[in-house]
Amino acid sequence: MLLDPPPWRSVPQALPHWPYVQAVDDALTARGIPPGSVRAGHHGLERGLTTHMRLGWDVSRTSGHGGIRLDWEERKGWFYALTAIDSFDVLLYTVVTALRTPIADPERVADVAEELVRFRRVPDAEYRGEWDRAQEMRVAADDFRRSRLGLGPFTWPKGSAGGSREAGPGVQLTIDAQADTYEQAVAALRAAYGRGPET
Repeated sequence: MLLDPPPWRSVPQALPHWPYVQAVDDALTARGIPPGSVRAGHHGLERGLTTHMRLGWDVSRTSGHGGIRLDWEERKGWFYALTAIDSFDVLLYTVVTALRTPIADPERVADVAEELVRFRRVPDAEYRGEWDRAQEMRVAADDFRRSRLGLGPFTWPKGSAGGSREAGPGVQLTIDAQADTYEQAVAALRAAYGRGPET
């Protein structure tokens, strides 16, 4: 069983995808194939503060002649690596085509992991089911990114399809992806929400 991480640096709440990490770990443990190592974190501003996790099984935990690694990125989904006896020696790294949604159901992730760990292959199937808390995690991840930029939580206008958040004032902002730099876009966002430059 995983231990809850401390709050992430200066962010008051834990990592926004930690419940997903726990759900995947629980599904794997229930199958009798808990990963030997679990990493969770987020990429920096250069990659949009996206969250990620890495699950690893070294050669002692697999039936093959090497290790297995499953990597997940919030927007890209699941990837796997077949490694040699040295886990840093990657023989193959590719997308998990069986998992068709980025935030796949943890039981389907366990299906893929079990096939990889026991037989060193990906199941010949397509799993389209999403985790039942995926939308909740997306909202938490968006708020995490906003907090890192010094912004408050996002609010949906009343009556919108966005759901359960309280209504608040809106801001419309146009960013030219061809002409504006990332730093200019962040500065425009901060200015639009009445925030000064970061200190």
